[in-house]
Amino acid sequence: MTTDNYQKIYEKKVGTAKLNIKEAVAGQRINCRLTYKAGFYGIDDSGSLKILFRLVSDFEEFQFTDSTKDNFVAISLSNKNLNIRVESQSSGALGKIYIRPWSRGFTLHLLESYLKEGDEIYIDFSKWKIQTFYEKTFEFKICVDPFATGKYIEIKKSPEIEVASDRATQLKIVSPTQVKIGTSFKALIKIEDQHGNPCRYQNGVFGMQENSMIQGIPKKVKFKNGKAILELMATSEGVYFIDANFGDIAGKSNPIVALEKPKYNHYWADLHAQSEETVGTNDVVDYFSFAKNYAFIDVASHQANDFQVTNETWNKINKTTKGISKNNEFIAFPGYEWSGNTHLGGDRNVIYQEENNPIFRSSHALVDDFEDIANDAPTVKDLFKKLKSKKVIVFAHVGGRYAELNLHDEKIERSVEIHSSWGTFEWFFHDALKRDYHVGVVANSDGHKGRPGASYPGTSHFGSFGGLTCIISSSLSRKDIFKALFNRHCYATTGARIYLDVSFSTAVKNGIMGDIVRAKENPSLKINCVGTAAIDRIEIWNKDKKIHTHFPVMEKSLVKIAYSGSKVKGRGRGMAWEGKARLKNNSLQGEVEKVNFFSSGNYVKAHADALEWRGETTGGIQALIFDLKNDQGELEMEINNKVINLQVKDISQIPKIFDMGGLDAKLEIYRVSKDESSKTISFEYELNKLINGNNSVYVKVIQKDGHMAWSSPIYFVKNVSI
Repeated sequence: MTTDNYQKIYEKKVGTAKLNIKEAVAGQRINCRLTYKAGFYGIDDSGSLKILFRLVSDFEEFQFTDSTKDNFVAISLSNKNLNIRVESQSSGALGKIYIRPWSRGFTLHLLESYLKEGDEIYIDFSKWKIQTFYEKTFEFKICVDPFATGKYIEIKKSPEIEVASDRATQLKIVSPTQVKIGTSFKALIKIEDQHGNPCRYQNGVFGMQENSMIQGIPKKVKFKNGKAILELMATSEGVYFIDANFGDIAGKSNPIVALEKPKYNHYWADLHAQSEETVGTNDVVDYFSFAKNYAFIDVASHQANDFQVTNETWNKINKTTKGISKNNEFIAFPGYEWSGNTHLGGDRNVIYQEENNPIFRSSHALVDDFEDIANDAPTVKDLFKKLKSKKVIVFAHVGGRYAELNLHDEKIERSVEIHSSWGTFEWFFHDALKRDYHVGVVANSDGHKGRPGASYPGTSHFGSFGGLTCIISSSLSRKDIFKALFNRHCYATTGARIYLDVSFSTAVKNGIMGDIVRAKENPSLKINCVGTAAIDRIEIWNKDKKIHTHFPVMEKSLVKIAYSGSKVKGRGRGMAWEGKARLKNNSLQGEVEKVNFFSSGNYVKAHADALEWRGETTGGIQALIFDLKNDQGELEMEINNKVINLQVKDISQIPKIFDMGGLDAKLEIYRVSKDESSKTISFEYELNKLINGNNSVYVKVIQKDGHMAWSSPIYFVKNVSI
């Protein structure tokens, strides 16, 4: 008898459950009662009951010992002779509580007696902080071991609530980063709560600020379901922004670069996330609807872990991508995440150009139907072999596990993912370049929270903004977008819609990022960048070596303390930081700006002449930015037991860099612009020190607010054949 048959036979006889609430607000504390009523079989002595939640939920962990503190859970029973022992993370349980994705929660073990039909268990949650992201059907999954065998049965219908967005606290305006003069384009205006959830149930009016260079901006615009779409047109070349407000909440768009004759267009994509059919949130239809209508991206793909994708789910993904895709409007690619164990290849994203292609799983770990197991590709070499005849692109990435880059097929694996909600992984990108692989660079959300293209950090794991990939293509069609990705014509960001144009010229050829060219003389790089915030600097790299840094002109400056890196490559990569700084003969002026402090245990404490902080990074950066009374005195710091003393007058735009151990872990102290005047930077640079062989030249943009961008490399091959 299969597990599926066992479930179907007994699910109606193992009890029911109900909740006394129907809705909660994201990120708020709630009180509620869950009541379980035993079914025909009851639960025998030493049997158990599991209360389960999805792995990716960032609710605060339960505790069962102190009713005066937050997140307390009290257990009571109608059978007073029964004792309950609770097993949870707070009681020392290690690993997953149950089978993925229902890996969080707790187990109630019955001791010294039993439950009969009709007996009840009452589970009271007190001041429990619910997850920070919207979910239509947040489920309290109930699994029962009625026969005390250790084999669990889900009740027929577990109770659900809706986790709704909180009140609006921010206004976002999303528009194309590049438009053609005289051609209409659309812009999205939306309101979100503090956690990045669109306020889907709110209607109202946005106030708009006039811009004489953009036609179509009204004084006011009505919005419904938390958003409005405007149809606009730029009338002359330049860099523009759209400004709007909702009451006292103001927002500014990403930069809009208007050109008379653009050679290519810029299209924004999130090519890597998943929905509730596997380990994510909300279903695949809502997933793509969110990407198109609330994230307002142009291109998306669905990337469910292959070992959990049933044939039914695979067909549903393909049906959805085909139904929602429309040239010049929105492109959805079918795909999946090949999730082999690390030594067999690690994580790879598989993206098909068209639907109705097979899924070659790394295993059937959570798929019970083994009829197609012959299609499995248990190693990445097997995967590459099976994909050779397909119109397909593969990306290597770092997620829970990381891709082994010693296993690579350049004809199929076209890019590596440098950033996602898991963190930032420049070491991974550099590993590929040092191996002389010709790969592009992408960034995606790897989101599990139902917000592809607009993925915000939570308060636990997935503590970074989800990344975005900008695809440089002649049109928004499946064929052209796929071709652009194949040719590495793309750049990556940490989620900000930074405008970046990197091109080159030689005596015989011009080109853009991602191209491969023979270098017979010194090429010239041309870089145009418009940030979403002030730009600290722009760096030019060749493989893993920085070869040039361009700094903007600053009139007034602030001091920035930034630290970054991780402990290890794998799942335990989070690197803790504890620091304190003291000023001698100087003092802080105004507020201290915190960059990327999201986790619940992070904090910054500011005093007149001192700072204390605690943080965590998973490859990306955290930073503190502050103003000083003058340029005199000393800055004394201790961070992770490293003592640093600097004269304030010696702190400049050029970072003071200190190695902090770990994986790419470093501390940087430098000055940044006090205002936003350094958003736009253009310059040219002659590459006069290319080495013989393969030169992988890319551009990195570092913004004041912590956001970054990386161009795909231009591959200059010198004195060897291509």
